[in-house]
Formats: sequence, structure tokens, C-alpha cells
Amino acid sequence: MRRVPSLASFVASEDGGMTAGGLIFTTIILAVGGLAVDVSNAITQRTHLQLTADATAHAALYVRNATLTATAEEAKASALALGQTNMPPGVYGNVLTTEDIEFGVWDRETRRFTPDENSRTAVRVWTHRTAADDNEVTTYLLKFAGFDAFDVRTASIFETYKPPCDPEGFVAENEVDIQSNNSFFNGFCIHSNDVVSINSNNYFEEGTVVSMPDSTRLDTPASGYRTNEGLREALRYGAMQIRLINALREVPPSPFGTGSAAMWNYIQLATRDGQLSYLSAPPRNVTIVNGRPAPAGANADSVEAGRNLLDRNDALALRPNAVNYVFCSSSSMQLQIDRPITNVVVITNCQISFRSGGALENALMATLHTSATAITGASDTRIGVIDDCAPGGGAQLVALGGMNFAAGISINGGQLIALREIAFAANAEGLRGTSIISGDTVSGTSNMSMGLCGSGMEDNLSLDYFRMVQ
Repeated sequence: MRRVPSLASFVASEDGGMTAGGLIFTTIILAVGGLAVDVSNAITQRTHLQLTADATAHAALYVRNATLTATAEEAKASALALGQTNMPPGVYGNVLTTEDIEFGVWDRETRRFTPDENSRTAVRVWTHRTAADDNEVTTYLLKFAGFDAFDVRTASIFETYKPPCDPEGFVAENEVDIQSNNSFFNGFCIHSNDVVSINSNNYFEEGTVVSMPDSTRLDTPASGYRTNEGLREALRYGAMQIRLINALREVPPSPFGTGSAAMWNYIQLATRDGQLSYLSAPPRNVTIVNGRPAPAGANADSVEAGRNLLDRNDALALRPNAVNYVFCSSSSMQLQIDRPITNVVVITNCQISFRSGGALENALMATLHTSATAITGASDTRIGVIDDCAPGGGAQLVALGGMNFAAGISINGGQLIALREIAFAANAEGLRGTSIISGDTVSGTSNMSMGLCGSGMEDNLSLDYFRMVQ
């Protein structure tokens, strides 16, 4: 017969005594587990917010600098759309708004950001998931410890900058090929995204940079380090986006009207303030037809010019201080330069040939011609004024094709940009203030001297690069 416990024995019984303690320990275990699960989730959400802030900041600064006319509002709207694509409001709430995108100035010394809506040099973006925005990061297990949500905020700052080979140096998408007995002085930069080929008996002064993707892409003789003084110390490794080349590839070679307009937009975008210092007059159209009528659509200011841009009075048929659009009716026709060209911009579809006496000073010539010899030069071709790096006097050549110069070319505060090979022969003494940028190969031979000016190249073309600073 089963005994029924008395009231006294029930009160004295210790059966089930661990239940209360178990509940306490269970709560502690859930809280500790919550630190692992919920904090990990908060960190994951913070990483997502940071990536969104980074992408949005980069997009805002890129769009702000993509055209001369891009406004801060347009850049913010475009960047906001990207941010909301990364973190859709329907899923994450409003993690950023246009008010969270600020243009300004970044001080590299103090590492301080100062808002300035007119600036194109830096941007700061905030992203957030907070209770105030009604999109906080909720917890799962920490709720048992009375903690319901995390407020998470991130920020990203991007700035514009110039890479080491801007504004002076040799830069090529494919190969930089240098032969023997050349001298490179402090601050001069040689970079290839593929191979740097260097022969023997070259000199690299301290402070010179020779860079390429990795050490296997340096092509030298077995005695390369021994016979090229300073080369080992000059070596750096890494690739770069050559923005001037990438943008130039977007310029169409034809039709002339479309290509020339795109080339002028490219030039404007790549100048410091959208205007070259010596331009002040309206543009002029010059048509080279070799005695034939100007093509249909040429405006009333077109003139009939000879092959060397001379009019009937033996004067240059170019308007000074203006953009001159020079049309060649045949792809085999040349625009021949046999005297100094100054204070003009020339945009053409002609081949350009610098004859003896040809020079460019305070001027820019750009051709849509795509041949390997779109621009050629005689032995005494001079690009820029020989002025020992004084302000002004520089000059620029731009080609959708290639360039080839005979021995003795003189570049002084000058810039050559081409989609195809840029080649120059021996004895190019006096190169000072030189920027040569090719979408293919930069090829130099022997007995050249390349040094850094640091001034006198104010009108050189340049496009900003972007980097995260915080």
C-alpha cells in the first residue's frame, strides 16, 4: 500500500531543489551566448554599414569630379542611389540620407574634415542604424538580459590625390623601354602596368622611382643592378589605373564634329579649372582642303588653308588665344608645323608633323588621328619654352594614335599623351619638366636626361584619383 507523504515531509523534501538555480544559470548562459551571437551580429551589421559608407563616399566624389558641371546635389543623389542599392530602405530602414553626404576639405596634417559644399576635393558620408531612425540592430539572446538593441554608426572620408608619377615621368599601360646611358634625377618617375625594360649604364639619382606590378616585371641584363647605379633603391611595386588614358579611350575618332567636341570636353575636364590659362577668344574652325571647297556644314569663319596651316598671306591661319578646330578632308593629309605655335589650342583629325623649326609654346595640339604616326617630329622639335622651369611656357600633345620623334627632341614643361606607342630617339638632352603617358608603350633609346621641374607645367592635363583616408 502506497504511503501518502505528510505535509511535514513535503515541506522538508529537497526534491527539485535545482530548478531555481537552473533557471538562474540558464539566464546567465543565454546572456553569455547573447554576447557571442548578438555582438557578432552587430559587428556584421557595422561592417555592412561601413562598406556602404565607403562605396557611397567614393561614388559621391567620383561623380562630383566626373564633369565640370556636376553639382553637389547631383553627386549626392547619384551616391545616395548607390547606397540604397547596397542597403535597401525596405530591409534596413534609412541608413543614410542626402544630409549624411558632406563635401569638404581634408587636412592631411591634422586629419580633420571641414565641410564645404563648394569643394570637389573630399567627401564624408555617415551611415546609421539607431533607435532614433527606427532601424536599430535588434538582439536575440541579450533580450533575456534586458538589452534589446544596438545603435550602430559609421563614417567614411574620401579625398582626391595625385599619384607619384603625376605630373612628371614616363607612364605606360604596357611597356616602358629604356636603353643605355640615360640619367634620371630626383623626383622623376618611371611606371609601367606591365614591364619596365632597362638596359645598361643608366643612372638613377636618389629619389627617383621605377615601379611596376611586381619584381618579375623588371627586364634587365644579368648585370642590371651593377650597371644601373641607383636602380635597386628606386624600385617600387604596384599597378595603377591610368585615368588620363582610360578617359581618352572614350573620345571617338570620327565623325569630326563628335570627336572634336569629345576631345575638347576631355581637355577641359583634365585642366585645373576647366580652362587653359592663355585662352580668351572665341573658337575658330580651320578647314584644310588643298584647294577644294570646305566640307558642308563648315561655319562662316572657316578658311581655306595650305598643308602647313599658312593662309594666302603666309600667316598662320589660327586664331590666337582660342580653340581652333582644324579639319582635314583626307586621312593622309598632314598639318605641318615649321615654326613656333603659341597661345592656341588645336583640335584636329589631321596627322601632325613637326618639321625643322617646329615648336609648341603655351599651346596644346590634339589629334583624332589613330595611326602609329599620328604625331611625328624632326630632330629639333621643341615642346615647351626652354626657361629652366619658370612658370608658364609649357605645351601639350594629345593623340588617339601614336607619336614618334627623331633624336634630339627637347621637352621643357611639356606633356605627351597617346593611346599608342610614344617613341623618341637618342640624344634627347635637356628634357626637363616632362610627362609622357601612353596607353601602349613608352620607348626611349640612349643618351637622354630626365629631371623634375615641379613648376612650369601648370596647364598639363591631369585627372584626380580617389582614396579613403578615414
